Amino acid sequence: MGGEAEQGPSREVMFDLLGNSRRRRVLRHLLDEREITLTNLSARIAAWENDTTVADLSSRQRKQVYSSLYQTHIPRLSEHDIVAYDSEDRRVRLTGDPERLHRFLDVEEAPCSGFSHQWSRYFFWTAVVGSAAIAGNWLGTTPATHLGTESLYGLLTVVFMMLSVSFVMAVEGPKILRLVD
Repeated sequence: MGGEAEQGPSREVMFDLLGNSRRRRVLRHLLDEREITLTNLSARIAAWENDTTVADLSSRQRKQVYSSLYQTHIPRLSEHDIVAYDSEDRRVRLTGDPERLHRFLDVEEAPCSGFSHQWSRYFFWTAVVGSAAIAGNWLGTTPATHLGTESLYGLLTVVFMMLSVSFVMAVEGPKILRLVD
């Protein structure tokens, strides 16, 4: 019959499963390395969560993530045939469709990637124009010579503050609004 049938969990189930950052991290890692021991996987995730290296992790940090993966996250992913866990070898293996997982995981990152270049240009050109205006004022060559340097610095500061607030609202606004609801 038509190739339209979805393989694997429904979209709703996938979004529910991916609602947890630790499960997203497991899947991202398994997309890069299709099979890994649970010990190594939990150490790498613990290092990422604690912003440190695997070598600098404490035993407690390792155990917390290991327990969480073993008791909760790996079984949830396994019951939906996204990963398989071999309890003898203590190995986790990706069994879900990698392309489908990439599409779901990329949904989360897509909005941010479009803003970084656009917003960096706004900040860059604001700095260039502001610096040129201040330099022109010092040299007495700009139309705004009746403004003092302090006034230009103040104006530039206000422009940067407004640009920063706009940036935060554009990038983080949907998250902030969800928290308010």
